[in-house]
Amino acid sequence: MKGLLKWPLIIAAFLVITRVILERAGAPETVNNLFSVVVFYVLVAPVYFAFRIGSSGVDRPYRTLLKTIALFTALARSMVIPFYWLAYLYSWPQFRFSVKGGGNVGPGVTPFWGYVGIPLLAAIVWIIVSLVVGGGLGSIVIALKRKSGKKLEGSVAAH
Repeated sequence: MKGLLKWPLIIAAFLVITRVILERAGAPETVNNLFSVVVFYVLVAPVYFAFRIGSSGVDRPYRTLLKTIALFTALARSMVIPFYWLAYLYSWPQFRFSVKGGGNVGPGVTPFWGYVGIPLLAAIVWIIVSLVVGGGLGSIVIALKRKSGKKLEGSVAAH
């Protein structure tokens, strides 16, 4: 399973940086949303991990999947946090950075909450969401791969 996180992390970095560049350049929200790292770490990456883990023959695939999802989401969120710091520092107007949008920019946000509290709480929430949603989807993929693998073993043994 060596190198499992390499390309997903590179893609996540690309998504994070591209989205911020597009937002700061004034691109429409529909375009910005195409570069959502959240969709990537909640839906896409867990399914990718499940296919890779399900095909690897690792001893505890479900446990491995959940650990991989948690680590990946934590690392991907760690790429997002510095941009929330910049958003707080420079009062960026994008909705996702606003208090109404679940961000850290707005009236009454203290430096502690702007730089530490809100970014860390958001990271914890997204890790949990990724584990529940992505872990659920990934577990289904692993179960289906294991079931189809057993069918293949049974058909080979019958011949």
